[in-house]
Amino acid sequence: MSKFKVASILFLFSTLLLKFSSMLRDMTIAGLFGASGQSDIYFAAMTIPNAIVLFMLTGMKDAFLPSYYRFDREGKGFSHLTNVVKGTFWIAVGISIIGIIVSPFLMRLLYPEFGRYENGFEIATWTAIIYFVAIIFVGMNAVYEGFFDSQKKFSFSTFSQTVVVLVMIGFSFLFYRQLGIYAVPIGYLIGTIISFLIKLVYLKPKRFMAWKQKIDRKEVKAFYLIFLPVGLTIAIGQINLTVDSIFSAQMETGVVSNLNYAFRLVNIPQAIFGVTIATLVFPLIASAYADQKMDEFKVGIEKGLIFMFMFLLPTIAGMILVMEPLVKIFFERGQFDAAATADTATYAIFYVGSVLFYSIQAVIAKGFYTMSKGHYMLRIGMISIVLNVIFNWWFSSIFGAVGLALASSVVGMLYSIMTFTTLYKITGGFNLKKIGWNMLKVLIAGSVMTAVLYGLQQTQIPSLPIILYLAIIGVTGIIVYAAGLFLLKSQPFKELIARGGNRG
Repeated sequence: MSKFKVASILFLFSTLLLKFSSMLRDMTIAGLFGASGQSDIYFAAMTIPNAIVLFMLTGMKDAFLPSYYRFDREGKGFSHLTNVVKGTFWIAVGISIIGIIVSPFLMRLLYPEFGRYENGFEIATWTAIIYFVAIIFVGMNAVYEGFFDSQKKFSFSTFSQTVVVLVMIGFSFLFYRQLGIYAVPIGYLIGTIISFLIKLVYLKPKRFMAWKQKIDRKEVKAFYLIFLPVGLTIAIGQINLTVDSIFSAQMETGVVSNLNYAFRLVNIPQAIFGVTIATLVFPLIASAYADQKMDEFKVGIEKGLIFMFMFLLPTIAGMILVMEPLVKIFFERGQFDAAATADTATYAIFYVGSVLFYSIQAVIAKGFYTMSKGHYMLRIGMISIVLNVIFNWWFSSIFGAVGLALASSVVGMLYSIMTFTTLYKITGGFNLKKIGWNMLKVLIAGSVMTAVLYGLQQTQIPSLPIILYLAIIGVTGIIVYAAGLFLLKSQPFKELIARGGNRG
């Protein structure tokens, strides 16, 4: 078995573990605090610093990998790593200090409605401050996770992120009675520190960086000129979530929390298939582009889009059919009641469009980053923020909280269309016939699967115990969908089966 195949399997496994732990974190918060004023404040307050966290974590990976490959070909990989680490440390310290200073004013400006809760502004401010402190360690972790990805050690990056989540969960469970909602952000801060120390121990000080090397400011500046549009583009999604939280905070208690739980739930397929496929495609297209093999670069993008659609479409179609039982089994316990389940399930159904379109866009984005054309993504991302504000205001005034979830799906669709057409132009085009034909087969197989599952729901199966019911729906869906792709002679499906059967 090839090293890349082993790395891919380990990465998929570690991604599943990370997503399971992230879901467990959300289940923990839901069980301990439900859809309450405290949870509303926490989810709203952390969105701004969390945008910077994603800016660092995901943005750094996407910018560092092609940059490191370029320097490593010249024998300067370790020196480049050192420069980026040291430069990022001081930048993260600056962001952290500014964030801590502005948090008290920012929370009152963005969320004046929190004044209706006891200590509302205080909770929001300290939540944001704790996250801003964590950004110092997030920045360092981000660089090294990008470095591990460049070495095709994808599983180590996801493992280090899993450590953060597990520490967060454990700390919340142990200290929520004493600290209330503060236990959640403090747990996150401690987790980021532990994750950083694990990397230091794993690499050992000598391989961690060239400690005595002076920062090459020109090199760091050149890297951040590439990184900034990439990082800002990655943060666009979180900025849009911040816009959502500003609108939802004006509604009744629990809306912010339930929208967040809904988004996290439907985000599972994106986190598993979207992130996995995009991450595995990235080194392949980055290497092809570095070697000036443009045909291989385009084929990599095309395959990424086709495989993304093949995995995601049936998954989200199945989720829509069983959304309320899914919410029930994941969240309904402790402080999270049946009313919260009903609201969360409704919001989740309207969020599914965003999952499909933003996952497709994740592959498209890798093409821009590989070509160092992140500024195109940034421009389109800024347009999407404006569109999100408009659609949030428009849809929420008509549909209420449901409109906020629907707006995310609509904006995701427009964002995906704009990014794909732009990449199509600057690369000289893709094989649209190949992409369209394969996606049509997926649509047909997915439609048949959906019809069969809907028919099952009209029987006595929904009255079975919830886990058994979901298991029957899931297994049946996989069998019917796979059979459909096989009968339609889907080439990507054949490749997948061939690779699964190839042990060499």
